[in-house]
This record gives sequence, structure tokens and C-alpha cells, in this order.
Amino acid sequence: MSALRYFFILLLCVFSGGCFSQEVLSRHKAPLLQEGEVVLYLQPMPQEAQKLRFIIDGIFAIRDDGFESPFILIKDELNAAELIGVQKRLATAILPPGIYSGISIRFKQAFIQTEEGDVALLVADEPIRVKRPFDVTRRKASTLFLSLNAAGNVKAGVRFTPGFSLASSGRVLINLNGYVTNADSNFITVFNKKTMRVVDTIATSQGPMGLAIDQLRARAYVAASRDDIIEVIDVFKGQIINRLRLNLKDRPIELAITPDGRTMVAVNNGTNTVSIIDTLSMIELAKIRVGEGPASAVIDPSGFRAFVMNERSSTISVIDLTQRGVSVTIGVEGSPLRAAFNREGSKLFVISRNSPNLSVIDLARLTVSAKVFIGLGALSIKVDDLTGLIYVGKRSGGEIMVIDPFALVFIDMIRVAGRAAFITVDEEERNLFVAIPDKKMLQKINITSKKISSKIDVGEGAFAVAVMGER
Repeated sequence: MSALRYFFILLLCVFSGGCFSQEVLSRHKAPLLQEGEVVLYLQPMPQEAQKLRFIIDGIFAIRDDGFESPFILIKDELNAAELIGVQKRLATAILPPGIYSGISIRFKQAFIQTEEGDVALLVADEPIRVKRPFDVTRRKASTLFLSLNAAGNVKAGVRFTPGFSLASSGRVLINLNGYVTNADSNFITVFNKKTMRVVDTIATSQGPMGLAIDQLRARAYVAASRDDIIEVIDVFKGQIINRLRLNLKDRPIELAITPDGRTMVAVNNGTNTVSIIDTLSMIELAKIRVGEGPASAVIDPSGFRAFVMNERSSTISVIDLTQRGVSVTIGVEGSPLRAAFNREGSKLFVISRNSPNLSVIDLARLTVSAKVFIGLGALSIKVDDLTGLIYVGKRSGGEIMVIDPFALVFIDMIRVAGRAAFITVDEEERNLFVAIPDKKMLQKINITSKKISSKIDVGEGAFAVAVMGER
């Protein structure tokens, strides 16, 4: 990490008219090399502060030697009334490794709501310092949580005197963990699926996309597509403990794991292949050529067959995992994107990018046995193992279709905030988790009420979601 990079950051501050009122990250963030990353979340506002509104001018990390490095502000104007009970991703920073004593916050303006309207408060010229030592480690990400104190934020009715506290990540029971890969941010957001609060951030190699969890061994596997790497995360430690480097330009984008957790399939979109991987040794056992543009894979409940969706070939490659080869190729309508098994494991439901139909494949005959009209724009699919209901997320309209698996008809609709790019089901808590990349958001939806119960901010390019306890 050189002084040149910091000089470049400071230039951006100057020419953007302030210290980053919006994110200036490129679509694909550069990898961490000699630096570490810190993600700053603002904790839910206290009820006592609900009449406050303020604008942040800049946030800086203070190193032990006094050197200050700027954060990139994600949100600069904060209305406390809108943040009661809501956690907000506030800022990020790429920092040199070392020990930091805390952060400083400079405010531009502050207001308090009265019966006559908003009244401007006096803001101090000097930044507010929030002391809390934290470490920055090379090529690692860490998370800090900023809390506004409940009292003492306004003095004499005219002065803005906020008090803040800062905390680092704490340990959470691993059975409550959930994970979101953020392909454009190069990190995984770790959240508590019960409270829907972000609890940690894990830096990865470039382009984390596909995600699979071995529930028995408490291991998470991540496909870092732009680096051609599969990374292994110890769920207990919250750290990457192993890596498997695939061939150059394999571009693994999706992962599927057998029920026993022993074998994993990596979908290599760049070379039209899949890698069969032994998860205990993290050795690539075989590489199998499939159709053009493989997009995803699912493994049947027996653990013996993998079904690979080939978008550009309009086919599905059926792979025998014991023989390690393609046994059958099934032609389907459109460009198959994702698939899910019915709860009995006798049918495969397939959505296509440019087809208005959901294809139903009979797994005994390996042929398309039915088609269900769902309209264009299907993007994600998941089956609830308890009820058998099929959930299909759409590209536009902010909706998830609910389909009866027996009558094969549309029966309900769930509204979400945007493009439902990925869906998973938490069987324990009876919730849907939906990744919405265009809003940088993860939403939790109660399956029974079909209402959004909560949401959290995640990173750029949210791709896949997985939670402990899912099937």
C-alpha cells in the first residue's frame, strides 16, 4: 500500500466536492494486496434521537501514530427517525495494516425537528473522536459498529453534541449464521439470521459468487470467479482456511455439494466445464466438459448425479458423480439458468432466461414432462422442502411467484424491493432470504404471512445467500 494510493483517494475527495457522498468504487473492486479493509456499520438509532437529522462531512480512521485515512462514505445524510431499529452500512476503507486508536467524524450540518419544522443546530468545527482500538490485517476484512448514544446529543437547544461508541465484531452462535457473497466487493457479508444484523465481513479473492455450506462439518465454500479459486471458510472461526486454485480462465461461478458434504461440483463458466472436487482434501478429482455457457448446477438427493444448466446450448448435462462423466444431455426450452428439485426428488424444475415457461423434468425418464407458464424474466428458484411450494424470483417488477407443485399453477405473489436474484429457504425459522443486488440488500420474508419482516445492507454485486440450517 503506497502513499500514492492515499494521494489518489484524497484527490477524489477534492474533485468530488467533499469526502465521498456516494461510493466511488468501480464495478469490480481491486483485490486486497498489502492492505486490509474495514466496513463500518451504523447501529439502529435510539428512540430518543428520532427528531435528529444530520449530514456527515467525512469519517477517518486514526492510526496509533496519528495518521488519518479517509473512509468512503456510502451514506452521508442520516434521518434518525428512519433508522429506528435499522442497521445501515455507512462507510468502507482500504487501510494499511496496523493498530488504530479509533475514528474521527466531521459533521457538515445537523437539524432537529420541531413543531415549526426543522431547526438548524450549531455544528462544531472540530471532528468528534470515537476511541476504540482495532487492528487492520493484510488481506483481511473487519467490521466496526458505530452507535449513537441515547442522550446528550443536543445542548442548550442549539448545539449538536453527539456521543458515539464503537464496537468490533463479536461471536455469534454458528447455527444463526447466514452468508451473502458480494461479487463486486470481494467480500462475504456475515449476518445473524434471527436478528437480521450484520455481524462480520470476510475478505475473499476476487469475484466471490457461488456459495455452498457443509452443514455437518461447518464449512462454507466460495467460488472466487475472477481469480479461478475455490475458498474454504471455517464457520466457527469466520476465516478462510484453505484454497483450491483451478485452471486459468475457468471462472467458477456456482457450487453444489453432495448431501454427505464429501464431493463438490464447481461450474466453470469460462471453459464450459465442471470440476469434481473432494472437499476433505480440496483436490480436483476430474474436469468434465459440458455444454456452452454453464450457469449453475444442482445435485440430486441421492448425491450420485449433478444437473448442469447450459445457457448457450439450451441443454442440461447430467453428470454421473461416481463415473465422473456426462451420462445424458437433456434439451430444454430457452436458456436454462437455475433449477430446483421437488421435495420428493422425482422432478426437476428449471427456469430459463429467455423462456416464459418453467420446465418440469421427470427424473426417472430424464425428459421434459410438463411446462408451466410463468412469464419472462425468471431469475431465481427455490423449493420449500416442508410444503413443496416453488418460489420463482423475477428480474423485474419486484416479485416472487409462488407455484403449487402438484397442480403446477401459479397461486400467489410475494412483493420484494427489487430484482430477486437469489432465494434460499430457512426451514428452521420458516423464512425466505432474498438477495436484491440492485438495492444492495438482503430481505427476510416470513413464509406464512408472506410479509417482509426485515432487511440488511450488503455489498455491491450481491450474488448468493446461504444460511446455517437450510437444506
